Amino acid sequence: MAQSELIHLVADLSLIHTLGKWRYPGSWNSYAPYGSPDLYLDLARLLEHGRFDGAFFADVAGTPLFNGAPDDTVEWGVAWPRHDPLPMAIAMAGVTKHLGFVTTMSMTYHHPFNVARLFASVDHVTRGRIAYNAVVSGFPQEAQNFGYDTTPDHEWRYRRAEEFLEVLDKLYGSVDPDAMLWDRETGRVADPTKVRRIDHVGEHFKVMGPLPCAPSPQGRPVQIQAGASASGMKLAGRYADLQFAIPYDIPKMAAHRQKLDDAAIAAGRTPRDVGVLWSARFDVVSGPEEARHNRAMLLQSIPEQMGMVFLSQWWGVDGYRLDPQRTVHDTVAEIKELGVGPNWSYIDDAVRNSDDKTTIAEYSQQWLTSDDGWTGTPTEIVDKMEEAHFGSGANGGFMVVPKTGVPGGFARFVHEVVPVLQYRGLMRKEYAGPTMRENLLV
Repeated sequence: MAQSELIHLVADLSLIHTLGKWRYPGSWNSYAPYGSPDLYLDLARLLEHGRFDGAFFADVAGTPLFNGAPDDTVEWGVAWPRHDPLPMAIAMAGVTKHLGFVTTMSMTYHHPFNVARLFASVDHVTRGRIAYNAVVSGFPQEAQNFGYDTTPDHEWRYRRAEEFLEVLDKLYGSVDPDAMLWDRETGRVADPTKVRRIDHVGEHFKVMGPLPCAPSPQGRPVQIQAGASASGMKLAGRYADLQFAIPYDIPKMAAHRQKLDDAAIAAGRTPRDVGVLWSARFDVVSGPEEARHNRAMLLQSIPEQMGMVFLSQWWGVDGYRLDPQRTVHDTVAEIKELGVGPNWSYIDDAVRNSDDKTTIAEYSQQWLTSDDGWTGTPTEIVDKMEEAHFGSGANGGFMVVPKTGVPGGFARFVHEVVPVLQYRGLMRKEYAGPTMRENLLV
C-alpha cells in the first residue's frame, strides 16, 4: 500500500498481557490487570509520539483444550483471557489523533454485512483510523464456539472467505463518497441515485444491501490479511492493503514478496498496492550483558507448563496427543498418520527446527522462548531493519513487539530506535494526514 519506500511501524499488542509477559520484571507495574484500559491508553499516546501507523490486535474466539479440558490454558494464562479488542481500540482512539487501530474478525464464522457495517461505523467514531484484519480461522475450539464440531475444511473456508471479501467490497461501494446531502433547507439527507442495492447471491451469502452507513472517512477501512498458502496469497493479492507475514530470513522474505507481487498482478493490481508488515520481536539493549540478563528474566517469567500448552494450541491438536518425553519427529509422524492438526506449517517447522532426539518438552520451551528476532543496540536493530526492509522489496514495514515487558519495551523502541530510523531517512517524522489510509500511503 505504501507508495514510498519508507518503513511503516505497527505495534502488536495482541498478547502483551499473557504468555508470562505480565510477570516480566517491571511489566504492568502500577497498572490494573488486563481488562482495564489504563496501560493501553498510555501505550497509544506513546506509539503516537513515536509516529507509529497503528496498534494491532489479533484475536481468537476460543479457549483451547489441553488434555481434554481448558484447565491448563486458563490456569497458566496461555493466550487467555482474550477480550474482544474493538472496544479497547475505540478507547485508545479517544486519546490520540493519528494512530490507527487494527482489529480482527473471522471470515469463517462472521457475516460480511455485520463486519462491513461495524467497521464502517467504527471508522466514523475513530475519524478514519480503523483497519480490519480479515482472517480465515483454523483453531478447533473456536469452531466449536460457533456451532461446528471441528474446523471446517480448508478449501471450504477459503471459498467462503473469497465470497466474504467480494460482498464486503460491494457493500462498501454501495454508497458513493458524495451521497450525503444533509440539506437543512430541503430536508434531503442523501441522494438516492448514489445509494444502491447489491443483490448478491452466492454459495455462502445472500445480501440485498445497500450498506446503511454514511460513506467511511477512509473510503473504506484499511484491510489487512495473513496467510502464506496459495489461497491466502490469492486473497491478499486481490483484496488486501497490507499483508501480515512472518520472516524467516531475507531470501524467504523476498520469495514471499515475489509471490504476493504475482498475485496482485494476476488480480489486476500493482505490487505497490499491497504492502507487507513483517513480524518482528525485538529487545533494545546497551550490549551483550544486558541482553543475557533480559533473556534470563524472560525465562524466569514463563512457567514450564506454558510451552506445552501453547505448542498444542498452535499445532491445532489437543494436548493429550503430546507426550512431553516423546520426540518431535515421532509425534509429528503420528499426527500426520491420524490426519489431525490444521496448522501444518507450524508442525512442519518443528521438524525442520529439531533433530531426531529433541523431545516435545524441550522443543516447546525453546519455541516459546526462542531468541529469534532482533536483539541489540538501537543502531544494530536499525541496521537489521534496513537490511530486511530493502531485501524484501521496501514495500510496507514491520509489526513489532518487545521480547520483554510493557510498557518498557515499547518505550525503549520509541525513544531509542525511532530517532535512528528518522535520522537515516527511513521513517517519517510527521504524520501525513488524519486517517490511517493517508499515513500508510506515504
